This record gives sequence, structure tokens and C-alpha cells, in this order.
Amino acid sequence: MGASNLVVYVPPLLFNIVAVTFFCLWRAGLTPSWHWAAGFAQTALGFVLSTFSLHALFDAFSSGMVFIGAAYCYGSGLMIHFGARRHRVARRGLVVVYTPILAYLVFIEQSLVWQLFLTDAAFAVLLGIAVVTVVPRASRRIDIGLVAASTVVVFDSVLRTTFFTFFTESSDQLGDFANSAYNLAVHISTITVCMIFPFTALGAIVSKAIERHRDDAEKDHLTGLANHRGFEKAIERTFGNSTPSGTALVFDIDHFKQVNDTFGHATGDRTIVLLAEVLRQTVGASGHIARTGGEEFVAYLPGASPSDGLAVGNLVRVSFEHADWARLGMDRAVTVSAGAAPVTEGPQALDTAFGLADRALYAAKSTGRNKVVSSEHSALADAATRNIISAIPAPRLAASS
Repeated sequence: MGASNLVVYVPPLLFNIVAVTFFCLWRAGLTPSWHWAAGFAQTALGFVLSTFSLHALFDAFSSGMVFIGAAYCYGSGLMIHFGARRHRVARRGLVVVYTPILAYLVFIEQSLVWQLFLTDAAFAVLLGIAVVTVVPRASRRIDIGLVAASTVVVFDSVLRTTFFTFFTESSDQLGDFANSAYNLAVHISTITVCMIFPFTALGAIVSKAIERHRDDAEKDHLTGLANHRGFEKAIERTFGNSTPSGTALVFDIDHFKQVNDTFGHATGDRTIVLLAEVLRQTVGASGHIARTGGEEFVAYLPGASPSDGLAVGNLVRVSFEHADWARLGMDRAVTVSAGAAPVTEGPQALDTAFGLADRALYAAKSTGRNKVVSSEHSALADAATRNIISAIPAPRLAASS
């Protein structure tokens, strides 16, 4: 068997393997889109039709529809991966226009040259629309690689069809396609260049699935804030092992058990979500916030002085108390207490500060609630409060293992 004969079997085999791989990823929930599997399966089928001829007219029309279907699926897969607008009307309109023109060229004109030109041009346009759409959204290296590989596929189609249509003398008989130089060129370019595309897509999808699962492990699903682990990881990614000075705050909803017992757990959840939203609006991008468990939240304000930290804590407290509680189905306001402590620079400084803030929170709870108590201020200075604080053995935020 000659080398050229061996070449024709490689693309359908490779694309079938890739299609099965993407199908398994979709079934496992690692990718939200089945379009990748469908696109690669259709590409494999297209190569099979060009290798094992049944009838010239059937082969030409079927392979044209299969390859254009593959281009549509690739485009959908790309845009779903990047969360971009899918331009369904424009792309489906192109397929609708393409189909009768393909039928005319195959069944009426029976022109191999123009059938190939039409299919490759439409393939390039369909995939090109997706590439242009997702370019602004590609930020990760693997995603940039996927866009680059997709662009290579588009240019491969354009250059090949332009060269063979306008710069070579090729047979125009549909039955001559299987043994044509064009068919051999398609197989060679697919093996040498275009196989970068499926493997880059595979890498991008697996990488995104890993990041998604990592984010899920670091996120509180009720509020959308970071959880305890996510908070620590975010601080570590931002500042490394040495955090800058600032203020640490710990918040806890007052009498939360009574909220659940009186109004139900659904209302309790909405109360937690409301505090999370108040923290987002108050702290914003200037700090880091997290829900660390139950009705407790923490905030770290880099660069904030103790007085600034107290001001932020009180703004959260007042905003929460004066929220529209009737909208939540409650006939009275719920309050929140907070403890604040300064953060000094250096390793483990944040853990120490949260330990102090946690004790200050306990003092706020023990001296009337609905207040913000600082570890440095006079509210902690009276003897009774000092005794309360000294009785608390351990902070709630421990250093990560």
C-alpha cells in the first residue's frame, strides 16, 4: 500500500478518536457543549465519504453538507466556550443559502471545482464569524492558542481553495475527486497543520473545566462570595505570604437562629444573601470579602487605617439594619455586629488580626449587639469585656495547612 493510500486513512481515524473524546467530556459534564463532538464526528464522516465513494453525486453533496455542518458546530463550540454571542440567525441563514447553491452545482452543473470552492469558502466564513466574535474574549494562553489554531484552519481553507480554483488546472468531474491532488492536499494539510485545532480545543476545554471545579471549591454557592478556602487562596494569589497593613473585619448576624425559627430557613438564606450584597456594595473592589460559615462573614481592607475600618464596618451595619425588610417578608429589622482589628505587615499577620477581630466581635455580641467593636478602642478597655475576650481560646480563621 502506497504512502498516498495510507494518508487517506489517517484523518478519519484521528477525528473519530477526537470526537469520542469530546463526547465523553460532554457526558461527564466537563464541557457544556456537545458541538465539539458533533463537529469532529462530521469531519471524520466527510473524510470517509471522500475515501470510500458510493456515487459521485451523493458523495459530493453529502460531503459538502457534512463539512458545512462541522463548521457550524465548531463555531458554536467556540462561542459557547468563550461565552460569546452565537449569531444563530446569521450563521443558519448562511447554511440555508449554501444548501441550494450546493445542490445546483452538484446535480445541475456537476462541477467539482466550484463545488469545492463553495464548500471551502462557506466553511471559512462560518468558522471565521466565530473566530472574529471570540477574539476579544481570549485572555488565557490556551484560549489564545485555540483562537490561533482556529484562524489557521480558516486560512488553510481559503488558501487551498483559492490555489486549486484559480491557479491550477484540475478535473471538473465529480467522480475524480477521490484521486485528485486537491483531496491529497486536504489530507496532508489536515494531518500536518489542522490537527493542532482539535488538540488545542481539547486543552482549552480541559483547562477551563479544571478552573471551573477549582472555583466551585472556593466559592460559597448561596452568596457567590468566596468561602473560607477561596478567601485564603485569593489573599495568597494577590499578596503572597506577606500581606500589607490594613484592617480585618468579622461580621455576624444578630439573633440569626430566631430569624430561621420565626420566618423559616428560606428567609434566613435571603438574609444572608442581603448581607453579602451589602458587603459587596460597601467594600467593593477595595478589599476582599468572604462568607466563612453560617451567618459569619469576613473582610480584609488592605491599606485601611483602624478608623477607616471602623467607618466601613459601621456603614455595613447601618445599611444592613435599614434595608427593606418587608421585601423579605419580615416585620422587623435584623442587625449585624462586627469586630475590627488592625493588620500589620508580615507573615501570619492576617491570621493574628482576624483572631483579634473575632474576639472583638464576641465583645460586641456580649455588650448589646448591633455595633462595631475595635480591638484597639475603649469598648474593649473595661475590665468585664477584657475578661470575656481572654476567655476565648482560639480564633475562627486558622492558618491554612
